Amino acid sequence: MWKGKYAQCLLLGLSLPALSAPSAADTWGGSIALTSDYFVRGISRSNDQAALQGDVHLASSSGFFGGLFASSVQIASSDSRNGEVSAFLGFAWTAGSDWRNKIVIDHYSYPWNAFGSHYNYDELSLDAAYQDWLDLSAVYSPNTPRYVEYSGLISVTAKTIEANLQSPRSHRLAASAGVGYSYLDGPDAAGYVYWSLGANYDLAPLSVSLAYVDTSAAAKALFYNEAAHGRWTATLILHF
Repeated sequence: MWKGKYAQCLLLGLSLPALSAPSAADTWGGSIALTSDYFVRGISRSNDQAALQGDVHLASSSGFFGGLFASSVQIASSDSRNGEVSAFLGFAWTAGSDWRNKIVIDHYSYPWNAFGSHYNYDELSLDAAYQDWLDLSAVYSPNTPRYVEYSGLISVTAKTIEANLQSPRSHRLAASAGVGYSYLDGPDAAGYVYWSLGANYDLAPLSVSLAYVDTSAAAKALFYNEAAHGRWTATLILHF
């Protein structure tokens, strides 16, 4: 089943649709969610506040897919509440009976932010999932925004690797865990570790998730108070 982009944010902030093998026919769908905190790789994009999110997507029988994702955001405490819009395009394929893979190009924009296009950025992601319990990903961005003291907001290259585990469902309940490492270039280039533990309860078409998110000390040096430090987040998702 296709899941909205934010479904993975509960684990480690993956901002991509969950892996899915090509189907026999073209399919479309979407979801609406309310989350207590919008995390992407352990960094809050909603200033530790609730966020309303939604996505719509189309997947073809050939393996190509694409769609739009939107979320309310407040990247810095000095910003007003505004929105994030993401357009994504990718290709999914299987390798044998156990591996499902995909490659995705994603563009993020913040048309209502006071800094405008200075926050916009792009990502290229490669994901591989083994059966239903292991998900591996590598992400590259040529222009991730980063605030640097005395220089302001600049664009830097960023590289991320990540692994997520999910247990088999028991009475609609599944546990999850994950860890990732993200490295940002630029002045005083640095990387940080992020991880989470969580659980998801499936009440199709509704699902409820709870996760505990944390980052290493280096994240605070890069992202200040937006970096998670032992925080809980809950999300309610309606799929259609």
